[in-house]
Amino acid sequence: MVVQINKKHEVKSVANGISRSSSCSSFERDHDFAELPTPNRSQRLSSVQSRSSNGREYSVEYLADLLKEQKQLQVFPGCFLNIERLVNDEIARVRSVLFQCDFSNGDKPKLPGPVGNVSLFTEKVYVPVKDHPDFNFVGRILGPRGMTAKQLEQETGCKIMVRGKGSMRDRKKEEMNRGRRNWEHLEDELHVLIHCEETPNRAKVKLQNAIFKIKNLLVPAPEGSDELKRKQLMELALMNGTYRPTSQRYSPQLVTPVSLFSPVRTTPAPIIVSPSGANPLSPAAPSTPNQVVSSPFWNSVDYNMNLLMNQLNYAAAPLN
Repeated sequence: MVVQINKKHEVKSVANGISRSSSCSSFERDHDFAELPTPNRSQRLSSVQSRSSNGREYSVEYLADLLKEQKQLQVFPGCFLNIERLVNDEIARVRSVLFQCDFSNGDKPKLPGPVGNVSLFTEKVYVPVKDHPDFNFVGRILGPRGMTAKQLEQETGCKIMVRGKGSMRDRKKEEMNRGRRNWEHLEDELHVLIHCEETPNRAKVKLQNAIFKIKNLLVPAPEGSDELKRKQLMELALMNGTYRPTSQRYSPQLVTPVSLFSPVRTTPAPIIVSPSGANPLSPAAPSTPNQVVSSPFWNSVDYNMNLLMNQLNYAAAPLN
């Protein structure tokens, strides 16, 4: 038998003059951050370095190189299976170090021993969108391609979805489905739906932990100091292949244009003298002027003089 416990929460607090609210969305739908506002100068993508638990430093540039190599390996599917696996594991490791969101509320909660039967428990956290109508709560909880929500699910052991009005990206499709079967949640206000399938005593701990993390995640930070948003934008740029490190050695704006001249109107090309008929025992002749290169086996002064005159006539000839 499956027991369902439904609770409703409205999260609303004020700190530093900013109303705080929480929201989330089902990352099963494809969200591409189209609604994220453009970051200002202090939020632009910059080089980030983080240190892993084993003391190794990772950078965004290193992750960008790994993603590039991953695409190159995809050109040869099934040929380098072990290399693909190693690259994918390294990408996951570096990404977890660079873009790991801090949802922690101190030490990880200790789960008690299971008591009772496993059941499905649910919690609702309503999103106060009226206080922040222009804030993109859905994009913040999802992260680029659902990566933030996936991390939140892994840490809490709960399934997180968004339901209610405004939970779908396609507003026309939402209006078409309103009132239909299995779409009853569209009649409710925008809210976070948390599912936990566990024993009652363990589910209580997991749900409380998930609610706490969601509240902390969806606190609108002051403009220009949103570290989570900066990481999400950077990770999205890496996924789309549009990331450009700020510390580039050469800038296109600093490159001085170089004038190109036609080689036809400059010094004529050297003439290579054929060694046919040359005496292989004679020493090499010195180099002649006007870039006339003589054979190293020819030592005739008259012959070199004739070549020199031909070269001068060629240089003085008008160009057609």
